[in-house]
Amino acid sequence: MRRAERRGSILIISLSLVAILSILAVAVARQLSLDVRLTKYRLAHAQAAALARSGVYLAAQRLTRDAAEPDGKTYDWLGDEWAVFPRRDPEADAGVWVVPAPDEAEVRIRISDEGGKLRLNDATLDQLGRLTADDAVAQAIVEAREAKGGPFAAPEELGDVPGMTPELYETLQRHASPYPASTEPVNLNTASAEVLRAAGLTEHAVQLVLAYRDGSDGAEAHEQDGVFTEAGLAILQTLKDAEGVDLTGTEDGNLLSSGLFGVSSSVFTVASEGALGAPAVRVQVEAVVRRAGCGEGGPEPCIIAWRERRALES
Repeated sequence: MRRAERRGSILIISLSLVAILSILAVAVARQLSLDVRLTKYRLAHAQAAALARSGVYLAAQRLTRDAAEPDGKTYDWLGDEWAVFPRRDPEADAGVWVVPAPDEAEVRIRISDEGGKLRLNDATLDQLGRLTADDAVAQAIVEAREAKGGPFAAPEELGDVPGMTPELYETLQRHASPYPASTEPVNLNTASAEVLRAAGLTEHAVQLVLAYRDGSDGAEAHEQDGVFTEAGLAILQTLKDAEGVDLTGTEDGNLLSSGLFGVSSSVFTVASEGALGAPAVRVQVEAVVRRAGCGEGGPEPCIIAWRERRALES
């Protein structure tokens, strides 16, 4: 009887040990599976980040190649090689350069011109007031610029300006830039209507410039765009020839032919996204690239600002 009881006890203990070991085995298997997934995700994140970073350097190379035009002049416009890319899909966004990579990966690159924006670090109170339609915030920006004793280094610094709202911040980020030097004129070929108005042009002059730039096929197509290829008085002659309006001697004419406006750009923002298909991971990088004027002895182009966004999983 006792022997049978001992055998029963041993059996129960053995079954308990088997159950415990089974639970431990399941727990270990789950942990290993989680570790494998995490490792796979981290590897995918690293690959996507590398693709995104490579996109910045591809864009910089494209900007360098596009610096001189076939006619020997130097100008940048919204239908330029850095702004519009060949599309495999006619419905795709022509402003995005899609570069395929192995294993269903790709890099998506968009280049935008900082040269067509208002110079944040030397914009006058009147210019900032016209851009923001808020004199108090315009005054606060000028005071903040003076108080810091130096230029704004990044748009994010505007978030600390008294009275700043998300809407005003977005307007300033889209139409004003701290990156071009104060000696670099605003690119008339890429400046938005908001920037042209903020610079002091009348609505009549703004519409003349836009009509010439857009051509008869509208703002979204570029086959018939007009391009300002030379600055100064040549701008007035171009408008006279194309639109039949002579602005010589007017306030608009004096402003357009002044050193405030040019026809080329040196600083661009590159938004690059590296994307993997499996696992579906995307990493975004935004870099500000200076194509020329990087400083004596410095390599050109050069990167003057860099932001890496967190990984996004589809």
